[in-house]
Amino acid sequence: MSYIGMAKSVLERLWWMTVFVLSVAGCGLLIQQVYHKWDENPVIVSFDEQPTPVWKIPFPAVTICPEAQIKTDLFNFTECLHTEFHSSRTLDRARQEQLMAVMQLCDSFFHTFEMYTEKYPNVSPNIVSMLKNLSVTMEDTIKWCNYGKTFCREAFFQTLTDNGICYTYNGLSMQDMFNDGVLHGEYEYLTETKLAENWTLEDGHSAGSPYLTHPARATGPATRYHIKVGTRIKDIESYCKEEQGFKLVLHSPDEYPVPSLKYVLLPLEQDITVALRPQILTTAKVLQSYTPKRRRCFFNNERKLKFFRYYNQNNCEVECLTNHTLATCGCVKFSMPRTEGTRVCGTPEMRCVLDAQSYLIQSLAKIKLKETVVVSKCNCMQACSTIEYQTEITQSKTQTSKITIYFKGDEFLSMRRGELFGLTDFIANCGGILGLCLGFSLFSTVELAYYFIAKPVLLIRNSRKTKYNKPVW
Repeated sequence: MSYIGMAKSVLERLWWMTVFVLSVAGCGLLIQQVYHKWDENPVIVSFDEQPTPVWKIPFPAVTICPEAQIKTDLFNFTECLHTEFHSSRTLDRARQEQLMAVMQLCDSFFHTFEMYTEKYPNVSPNIVSMLKNLSVTMEDTIKWCNYGKTFCREAFFQTLTDNGICYTYNGLSMQDMFNDGVLHGEYEYLTETKLAENWTLEDGHSAGSPYLTHPARATGPATRYHIKVGTRIKDIESYCKEEQGFKLVLHSPDEYPVPSLKYVLLPLEQDITVALRPQILTTAKVLQSYTPKRRRCFFNNERKLKFFRYYNQNNCEVECLTNHTLATCGCVKFSMPRTEGTRVCGTPEMRCVLDAQSYLIQSLAKIKLKETVVVSKCNCMQACSTIEYQTEITQSKTQTSKITIYFKGDEFLSMRRGELFGLTDFIANCGGILGLCLGFSLFSTVELAYYFIAKPVLLIRNSRKTKYNKPVW
């Protein structure tokens, strides 16, 4: 700027003005790029500095769903279906309602043909109570469970899922899983009674909590969980379900299981050995000042769900599917959380339920493209603290069905979201660019403030003093 003022010719002054303008423009372009980097990519995911010992994380919740859900002593699906639709005879009203209720557990094939459902538009009002009365018991499914010298069969509890009645070990209770005063009171989704003792996924087990707690802590590779499961041969209904055996879901204790989407299949008369390698992702506290969109995750206190007490991506998607099904079909599937007065979909409406689920899954796959309104309403970003149990499975043929679960090591490297490019880095980069192109510094800021604010004020004040002090002749 001083060169412009001291220039002795117009050409020289024009030259320095051009240099100044180009320098300012270059600074603006470079600072804009730095700003975009700071605004769009402020977070980096890297390995944590210290490995996480396995006893600091919870053992996964283990949900087992038998594919043979119904006791044939109480209800023979194949026989009743043939009697009702492929013979001259007909079932009584009670059997018709049971048939429609059990059909909701069968393959989607049955819901693509209206002949199986249009005949009974208003039956099966009490689907869950019927399924609970007809389903195989826990004693029929979980034969025994032990780790070390400890028996754990009695620790399994009943869980209502989209696959019917399943059995879960190390999951949360109704009180810990769901918000108070929201669900209906017609039936329970979970029968677990033990409350979580000083544990959340974000903070882990609180300091000083005992080793034996709920949810149970993980143990090292020396401890193996053995679970023997069984199915009575006469209960197998291959016409209802082509896939036979048991669905195994390993999930975080605060996640509600969805066996239809994420499971490992244990065939009949097979042993599987599951080696667990936890994949842990935490988030630095410094990122709490960032918006969820910038850090791309939600802390539990930032995203409140209507039904579930804890936020995680799985629970959010379950709730979103429930809301979308209700909006599309005017009812929800029997396994979905619902409020008092919300109607349970009858079997004739299962085609609408399946179509709504298929549409939502496709919509979630397009989340980055923002192509649907449904996705923006879901907004199911990842939780800032997550744990997933990666599995390595080996299988062998035996006379029974057995599951063995163990951890591959005593310590695991966890991942951590940290600050890649903070406000201090942004200011330092801007200062470096301005210093390189314009010789700019904080002193230059003070000088500019002086020349553009303080000096004009002083000149005006001095000119007024000179005017009033001018002698009158």
